[in-house]
Amino acid sequence: MPEGDTIHLLANKLTRAVVGKEVIAFSARTIPDDVARSLVGVKIQSATARGKNLLIGFEDGRVLHVHLRMLGRVRIVTKPPRIRPQLSIAVDGVFVIGWKLPVLRLSSKEAAARAPEIASLGPDLLAPDFDEDQALARLRRLSDREIGDALLVQRAIAGIGNVYKSEVLFIEGVSPFARVADLDDATLAALVRRARKLLQVNVAHGGPRVTRGRLGPRHYVYGRAGSACFRCRSAIAVARQGAPPGRPTYFCAKCQGVVR
Repeated sequence: MPEGDTIHLLANKLTRAVVGKEVIAFSARTIPDDVARSLVGVKIQSATARGKNLLIGFEDGRVLHVHLRMLGRVRIVTKPPRIRPQLSIAVDGVFVIGWKLPVLRLSSKEAAARAPEIASLGPDLLAPDFDEDQALARLRRLSDREIGDALLVQRAIAGIGNVYKSEVLFIEGVSPFARVADLDDATLAALVRRARKLLQVNVAHGGPRVTRGRLGPRHYVYGRAGSACFRCRSAIAVARQGAPPGRPTYFCAKCQGVVR
């Protein structure tokens, strides 16, 4: 699943490519043709991210809500697609196309804000007005969960996905299997701040970066099961957490003090 920085980067690209331009053609398989046609001639006013949700606003007050989840894709291209995509927005010189989008709906701004995927979100790590105290309070409500599972709960804190979950826990030396209730306030705050910093760096530099520098493997632990830890040379391990079938968590048992 794309993480928060990926959606913010997509919103930034859309802002540069289509905001301020009139819609020449619009189609979406989940939106009736007559409604789709009513957007022709309407200017695109904004492209924003809220957690892992993409919101494209039009000057008439309507909003297109897109969520990519695991398999969704949205691209900006200069030529029309050969095969009709699930979503297609044409403006002067540019096409926005999307496939495998489980959430694709057009509504008023007010209705979009009430959508379950939006209304239930916790503080967005990449929001300029990110509320750390609220994020920590929401995480505390998940006291019985393992922290490796809790960090993925978007109603607690929005923007962390499986990659950053594993990376942040490794960098801060925290066992992914520790219960939230067993972590002190300083540790929990350090995890949130580290996640926010990594997401901000990647957005600022225009794309995901290697967490340990530009050279070498992209990640400390994510996707490296069986490989040597960069710090202690122990083998990186992987385990599933959360409701079955669970999500994979990569970790170094030695560096993160994992006892199971």
